[in-house]
Amino acid sequence: MAAPKTPPRQRYRQLNRLEAALEVPMFVLSLAWLWLLVVEIARGLTPWQETAALLIWGLFVFELALKLLLAPRKRAFLKRNLLVVIALAVPALRLFRLLRGLRVLRAGRTLSSARFARALSSGSRLWQALKQARGPRPDPEMNVGVLIAVGGFSPLADLQTFARGLADEVQPLLQRDTPLRWHFHFTEPSALGSDASRRPSDFLDSASLRMAEGPFDMVLVITDVPLNSRANRLEAGLASPTTRTAVLSTRKLTAASRDNALRALDAPAVRRNGAALLLHLLGHLLALPHRRQPSGSVMSPFRFDPDRHRPPAFSDTDLNTLRRHAETLPERELHGGNVFERLLFHLLMAARRPRALLTPLLRNRAILLPLSLPSLATAAVAPTLLLIFTAEIWDVGLGMSNRTVTLYAVLSIVAATLYLVNIQDLLLPRREKRVLTEHLAVANVVIFISILLACVGLFLMVGGLTLLIEFYIFPHDLIQTWPTLDQERVDWRDLVRLAAFVSTVGMTTGALAGGLESRTVIQHLALFNERP
Repeated sequence: MAAPKTPPRQRYRQLNRLEAALEVPMFVLSLAWLWLLVVEIARGLTPWQETAALLIWGLFVFELALKLLLAPRKRAFLKRNLLVVIALAVPALRLFRLLRGLRVLRAGRTLSSARFARALSSGSRLWQALKQARGPRPDPEMNVGVLIAVGGFSPLADLQTFARGLADEVQPLLQRDTPLRWHFHFTEPSALGSDASRRPSDFLDSASLRMAEGPFDMVLVITDVPLNSRANRLEAGLASPTTRTAVLSTRKLTAASRDNALRALDAPAVRRNGAALLLHLLGHLLALPHRRQPSGSVMSPFRFDPDRHRPPAFSDTDLNTLRRHAETLPERELHGGNVFERLLFHLLMAARRPRALLTPLLRNRAILLPLSLPSLATAAVAPTLLLIFTAEIWDVGLGMSNRTVTLYAVLSIVAATLYLVNIQDLLLPRREKRVLTEHLAVANVVIFISILLACVGLFLMVGGLTLLIEFYIFPHDLIQTWPTLDQERVDWRDLVRLAAFVSTVGMTTGALAGGLESRTVIQHLALFNERP
C-alpha cells in the first residue's frame, strides 16, 4: 500500500521553514565561497582551500536538492532558481576535463569553470540578500506620524485641535504640489512632566519609536515647551533630515512682544504661521535646500508674520526637485531580518542617502566629542598617567613591533565603538527594533561613525598627552638608554610606538568605564538643523 502524499500546503510550510532555518548558514557559506573566489583570482587556492570550496559546493547542491524535494511545484521552483541551478551545475562539467575535445572547459585558470560557478552562485545569493535587505518598494504615499508632547503650558485638547488644524491646512497643499498622497496619523500623546525647555534631540527616542511602530515616513512632534537649538537659541521649529523627524514648538508661535499679551493657539495668525512653519519643516525633511534670501517660498527663512493670509508655496525649483525624486521620498522598511540583512540594510540606505549621512558628520566634529564629555576623558587619562610612569609598560610598549601596535590600536578602537554603541543603546529606535525605516538606518550609521571618530579623538588626545610626558618630563638620558632594549638608543619612532600603546590602553579603559550619557551624546551629533 502506497504511503499517503503530503498535502501541498503542508509541503509549502515545510519548504518555508527550511528556507528560514538555512538562510543565515547558507548566507555565511556564500560569503566564504566569494572569499575563495577572490583568493583564487589573486594568488590561487591551497589544497585545503580547494577542499573547502568543494565541500561548500556539495552543501549548496544538497540544499538545492532538499528544497526541490519539498517543493510542490518542482518545475516552477527550478524556473525560479534557474541561475542557482546553472551555477551549481558548472563545476560538475570539470569532470569532463579528460575529454580533450572540450577545450573550452580547459581554458586557463582565469576562466576556470569552478571560478565562474562560484561567482554565479555567490553573486546570486548576495543579490537575493541585497534585494531582501533593501525591503519592498514603498507605495507612492507619505505617512506622517504626529506626536503631541505636552509639557503642561497648554491643555492637551487645545494642542490636539491645533495640530489637526495644521494637518488639515497643509495636506491639500502637499498633495497638490507633490505627486504623492499624504496622510497624517495622530499617535498616543506623550506627557513631558514639566514645561522646561527641551532640545529637539530629547524627542528622538519617542519619535523613532513611533516611526518604527507606525511605520511612518516621517514623524512630526508638536509640543508646548520652548525649543532650544544647539546654539542655545529659542526656535519655533527644527528639523532633522537625517532621521526624518521635525519638532514644532507652539511656545514661540504664541509668544508676543513685551507690551502685548500671549497669542491664543486658535488665533488665525498663529494657525497660518504654524502651517507655514510646518511646510518649511516638511520641506527640510524632503531634503529641499534652505533658501537664505527671503523670496516668499516655502524654503525661505521662517519669520512670524501677523499679517500672513495664506501659507507660502514651493518654488518652481523645489517643485521640480520633488517631482524628480518622488519615487525615493517614501521610506523603505526592513521588517525583522537577521543580523546580516540588518547590516546590509544600514549600508545600502546610507549609500542611498549620502547627503543625510555626511551633513551631520561634517557638522558635529565628532572627533572632538571627548572634550565635551569630561567623565570619558577622565576615565581614559587617569590610568594613562599611572601607566606612563610604570617600567613594565615601557618594557612591553618598546618591545612591540609597529605592526602589532597598529593592529592592536585599530582593533581596540573598533571594539570600544561597538561596546559604547551597544552598552549605551544609542541606535534608533532604542527599544523596538523589529521594524527599521530607511532614515533611522542612516541615523544609526551616523551614530556609529560619530562614536568611532570620538574613540579616534580620545586615542589621539591621550597619545598626544603621553608624547608630551615622554619628550618634556622624562629625563632624556633615561629614555635613550632603556635597559631592556637590545638596541643602543631609543629614537622618536620608539617613543611614538610607546605612546600609541599607552594611548590604546587608556582609550579602552575610558570606553569600559562608560563616561557616556546617551542623551548628551545624541545632542552632540548634530542630527537637527541649526535653524528652521
